[in-house]
Amino acid sequence: MNLRQISLDVIDLKDERFRFSYHFDLDRLLLSVKEIGLVNPPVIVNRESRFILVTGWKRLFTCLELSLTPLPVFILEQDDDFQAFLFSLYENLTHRDFDLLEKAEILRLLKGFIKDEKQLVKDYLPLLGIPATLPYLDLYVKISQLESRWKKVIYEKKMSLASVELLTEFDVLERELLLPLILPLSQNKQKQILNDLIQISRKEEISLKKILAAQKIQPVLQSERLTPLQKAEKIRILLRKERYPSLSAWKESFDASLKRACLSKEVTVESSSFFENGEFSVSFSLRDKEEFSKRLAKLEKLISDEALISLFKRLPDG
Repeated sequence: MNLRQISLDVIDLKDERFRFSYHFDLDRLLLSVKEIGLVNPPVIVNRESRFILVTGWKRLFTCLELSLTPLPVFILEQDDDFQAFLFSLYENLTHRDFDLLEKAEILRLLKGFIKDEKQLVKDYLPLLGIPATLPYLDLYVKISQLESRWKKVIYEKKMSLASVELLTEFDVLERELLLPLILPLSQNKQKQILNDLIQISRKEEISLKKILAAQKIQPVLQSERLTPLQKAEKIRILLRKERYPSLSAWKESFDASLKRACLSKEVTVESSSFFENGEFSVSFSLRDKEEFSKRLAKLEKLISDEALISLFKRLPDG
């Protein structure tokens, strides 16, 4: 490779044939370049008298932000696009891990170069830390085809692979409806609401649009008093009740019984997630022997609570 100084404006940034990173934070790199300059120059190739970036998008955008031009670049003497892309892939592998979206883009690009999917799965999925099976290749390619808006959400919310996989089961219009429900929620709740929507849709054979148009859900969506998070939480709970009506009834009865038991804040009673074995866990905090005695007294009161006893008897194995 030859090192040269070139002007930024001669690099064709519209040609992204080798690019697989689209979402990143430049703050740390900006600080580094300001303090010590550009230590590791980007790599470019010449295609039809145009300079195309092979690797170094973060570095290039940092230089644009700081108006650093001309800048040093390495010119890769490689006429084959596949080999140039592999240079970018392995150069990045030496110093960092790829995130979910980058892996998806890498596999999309590799699929354009390698027609034998079995070879692609065998040679490259393990390199990216992905199980070497065709279904995983298909999943990541589907992720690469998601809308730019959703990719930004996936990056910013650090959505799990399991949640993103559920997201790919919806079409473009459905994903647009899902956006305000997913944005405010935590990772676990994102996965839960997506899973519940899919299962309700399959069970009742209705579309997502009809589910969200239900009489119970529409007032929540249209409310001007509720924040986006409050709306998402309320709808998540409504969907959970729709999918698990018996479970929801047990949960409400369980919570009501605990409330009537008037336990102190220091004593907590929890059930298993789906009340599958009729068992509960009790935990409490204490600082000395006196507090220990008080906690035990509260537990004695709990044992004699008639509403809770009745609840135990109706639970599985109770």
